[in-house]
Amino acid sequence: MIMIIIMIIIMIIIIIIIIIIIIIIIIIIIIIIIIIIIIIIIIIIIIIIIIIIIIIIIIIIIIVVVVVVVVVVVVVVVVVVIIIIIIIIIIIIIIIIIIIIIIIIIIIIIIIIIICIIIIFFFIIISSSIFTIIISSSSTAAFSSSSLCIIAYY
Repeated sequence: MIMIIIMIIIMIIIIIIIIIIIIIIIIIIIIIIIIIIIIIIIIIIIIIIIIIIIIIIIIIIIIVVVVVVVVVVVVVVVVVVIIIIIIIIIIIIIIIIIIIIIIIIIIIIIIIIIICIIIIFFFIIISSSIFTIIISSSSTAAFSSSSLCIIAYY
């Protein structure tokens, strides 16, 4: 009987030890699982933070690039427009200068033509008056010589 009781007690002790070992193993497994879950959550949070930072950096880079491109395009357009305006102004000034030179040349030609006409007119008047004087003096001389001839004849 004592042996049976001792056996029962030993069995109970073994069962209790096994139960305690199982409980300890379960607790260790639960702790390991919790630690793994916490590590996974931390890794996921770190990855999400890194992805968010990368996205923010990419967005900032894109914004900066777009702003730089827009500024460059605006500057290029403004420079091109200014160059075109300067070229147009230079062309207009050259055309105005050419027109003024042509007008001055035409005025000079007209003045020269008028002066030539006046000189020719004066030459015509002077030559005709000289011609008239020559004709009248020659006719007077002819008349006087013919009258002298007539007087001498008589």
